[in-house]
Amino acid sequence: MTLTRLAIENNRVTWVVLAVIVLAGLQAFVNMPRAYDPGFIIRTAQVVTYFPGAAAERVEALVSSPIEEVVKELPELDFVQSESRNGVSIVSVNIRESYSEMRPIWDNLRRKIDSIANELPGGVSVPEVNDDFGDVYGIVVGLTGEGFTFSELDMIADEIKAVFLQIQDTAKVEILGIQEERVFVEYNNARLADLGLSPGLLTQILEERNIVVSVAASTGR
Repeated sequence: MTLTRLAIENNRVTWVVLAVIVLAGLQAFVNMPRAYDPGFIIRTAQVVTYFPGAAAERVEALVSSPIEEVVKELPELDFVQSESRNGVSIVSVNIRESYSEMRPIWDNLRRKIDSIANELPGGVSVPEVNDDFGDVYGIVVGLTGEGFTFSELDMIADEIKAVFLQIQDTAKVEILGIQEERVFVEYNNARLADLGLSPGLLTQILEERNIVVSVAASTGR
């Protein structure tokens, strides 16, 4: 007897089984865990070291290779890759997928990198371990304000950042696009001549007073 004939001849049982399946499916759908922005674990960190003026081959031999050797001592390591350019070494450290608690691993990586920092050649910067370069932002908020200066917008952004950090599920807040403060000096050539000053001497005086001069533009008036 085929399954179809059995279902037709015992239609009441068939309807009951079908109803149970539908109800179980609906309940599973309602209780299914889901997230609008599901989290994921980045198991890769970068060790960036600068060696100004050194060729790529020299960076590879004196910086990348020693860092790779000490990274291989990590018991959680999956594989390590390095990229050596003129003046910079980038070593990528990849951890096996079976590990989910990354903070202790990255702390151990930093200790190992610090242990060989003094053994690197002179002129090499302190290696920087970047374990959050893969972070993504679930929400990007744009801040504009007609009639406000950049300095005022910067202060408002700091206040908004403090509010966002008070939200329980907030991991990190960064402010991007901050305009650096600059001082522009405009001078009158004729007036400088009357005072016995030159543009170069004026720049020197300002530098000695620890004032950063961005632009010195002559008005020619």
